[in-house]
Amino acid sequence: MTKEQKLYKMLIKADLKIVENNWNSVNKFDRLQAAFHMQQAIEKTIKLKADVNGLPDLWGHNLVSLMEKCDENSIDIDIPEYIRGKADIITGWEADGRYYPQKMVRRDAIKKAYDITVEWLESGDTKDRARNKKA
Repeated sequence: MTKEQKLYKMLIKADLKIVENNWNSVNKFDRLQAAFHMQQAIEKTIKLKADVNGLPDLWGHNLVSLMEKCDENSIDIDIPEYIRGKADIITGWEADGRYYPQKMVRRDAIKKAYDITVEWLESGDTKDRARNKKA
């Protein structure tokens, strides 16, 4: 991983910290912020893993579109099935929580996305290091 990629990963971890601290809040607006940052963490994880694997400069917030770009370019970033299956819903968290205060996002959905993303983010490090050693 380059220095820039490592710094970008720190941004993802900051998003995840906000999620960790707020996903189960009794305050609905804290939970909506957790959902927003969860979407951001997933979006950034896709972009980081794509960059590490040779597809830089992905742009946009739509998780489905980002995954399609990876698929079209044969970039396998091991997207978890849950993320792939819920991508449309999770994409909505990017705007819904900031602009539509009546929006509801389930705590368990945020927590599941969080747990999966934390594992996914860290799982690539070993694989990326092994790939880089072979090169």
